[in-house]
Amino acid sequence: MVILSEKRTERDVYEAISDQTRRRLLRLLADAEELPLYELTVHFEMGRTAVSKHLTILKDAGLVVSRKIGRETRYRLNATPLKEIHDWVSFYEDFWKERMFKLNLLLEEQKMKADVSLDFQYTSSIEEVWKALTDSEMLAKWIWENDFKPVVGHKFQFRAEPNKWWNGIVDCEVLEVEEPHKISYTWASQGENTTVTWTLKEGSDGTTHLHFEQAGFSEETKATKGAIEGAIYSWTKMGEQLGKVLDQ
Repeated sequence: MVILSEKRTERDVYEAISDQTRRRLLRLLADAEELPLYELTVHFEMGRTAVSKHLTILKDAGLVVSRKIGRETRYRLNATPLKEIHDWVSFYEDFWKERMFKLNLLLEEQKMKADVSLDFQYTSSIEEVWKALTDSEMLAKWIWENDFKPVVGHKFQFRAEPNKWWNGIVDCEVLEVEEPHKISYTWASQGENTTVTWTLKEGSDGTTHLHFEQAGFSEETKATKGAIEGAIYSWTKMGEQLGKVLDQ
């Protein structure tokens, strides 16, 4: 009785399945309990002797066992040694799953990264600025006419004067309300679906710091010359108008 070392057995299993013909033999045997040599040979463009040599290599690796029935030798699969390869592949499968998970997180972070980011500061209290951001009548004074309500899930519209390039409609839905520190809603217009977020912070001197973000522009829009710059310009003007409304 010959006992192969663990290292030799590992090498034999890997070498045994490295050949396409031997892998196909294993697949044929996996689909049947037992097959004689002649039934295996018909699947290959080679003679019985060549197929028999491949089966011998698989037998040496413990992947195939055979038995004699009269003058006929029948072969069957022994899949146990393949577990070693499965375990080896599984290690790298977990390795790549972890890295793909981290990559997806990074891509999501990049996706949610604000395309437009602006900061404003007002002498008004945080409560006053919050009201200007969430009261429909006040919103109309520095953005556009609207039917806004600070309620998560509420769908509303901003309605501006239409022109030949734009119907003047922005469809929105409230996503987040944290009075008086944060308000977020979708901003869908002309095929673009973005998210607008206002974050308020009260300064030690009684002023209010207002941070604005708009995220989610399509790659096509971001690649369009002047598109993001145009959004920055528009929101900057609105922020200035908000300051005038607060000063009234």
